[in-house]
Amino acid sequence: MMDQTPEYQSCIQGSEKVSWRLDELLPKDTVLDFSRRFLSDELTGAEAIPFLSAEERLMLNHIRSNSYAHLFLFLEEYAVALAAQRAGLELHGNATHMRALLRFTEEELKHQQLFARFTSAFARGFKIVPALLDNHVEVARAIMAKSNLSVLIFNLHLELMTQQHYLEMVRNNKTEVLDPLFCNMLKHHWLEEAQHTRLDFLEAQKILAREPGALDAALTEYAELLQALRATLTAQLALDLQSLERAVGRTFSPEEHKYLSESQERSYVWGFIGMGMKAPLFLSRLRALSPRAERRIMELAPTYYCHVDAAA
Repeated sequence: MMDQTPEYQSCIQGSEKVSWRLDELLPKDTVLDFSRRFLSDELTGAEAIPFLSAEERLMLNHIRSNSYAHLFLFLEEYAVALAAQRAGLELHGNATHMRALLRFTEEELKHQQLFARFTSAFARGFKIVPALLDNHVEVARAIMAKSNLSVLIFNLHLELMTQQHYLEMVRNNKTEVLDPLFCNMLKHHWLEEAQHTRLDFLEAQKILAREPGALDAALTEYAELLQALRATLTAQLALDLQSLERAVGRTFSPEEHKYLSESQERSYVWGFIGMGMKAPLFLSRLRALSPRAERRIMELAPTYYCHVDAAA
């Protein structure tokens, strides 16, 4: 295997170039503007719900946006553990590799603090304090029980999903006026995650160079992690709908609740799973690891394209 050290050094340099300070990006006393959408409707699907008023659709957008931020805080619990574990493997080994991975670890901790600060600002300013999942440590431990290779592939999926979200829903969005503070938060999160994708790819290559037969089992575990992610999204959705009823001050009929559950599940699954699986850079990274990996993902992907199917 070729010496990867220059690539790791390049990741450090890239990270230093785009680095940002938490207090400058989102000060502790930030006051949110609830007059605008935070997330694109492509990710929340609020505007298509016929029995909600314009004000209620905006509230749903805000609740979903807050959950979106919280889910990154929630999921990055395992990302911190993964980066720290990979860095520990370089103790007394390659110092450049270790430095890059420790920087990755520190940035993931910073991202958690960023999203925690946002959800705190949201709770201060919104009509009600929304319900959010709190079993992030349990979920992180379950994820880290899988092989490092499968978790690296899963992490690549989520990181490159953030790129798709930012590029498609923020930077190239010409039809919606979204809250600039939220958009700026997503941009800076993505800028650092872009460096992390490079490290995840390098670490996956490192594993495959030592264990070329590990890929098939890792892809099976990746599919299991997607199922677990779907369950997490569904659990957060149930809390979102409770929060929405409290915010609008009424209880939805069984028919309305069913409509909300099904439509919101489609948008959640598409946004967090379908969009990640179709991300061009995710597919090209898999292809570079092994064409077989890309084929496996393409075979699995239609399971999570329900958003597209429902809109057709």
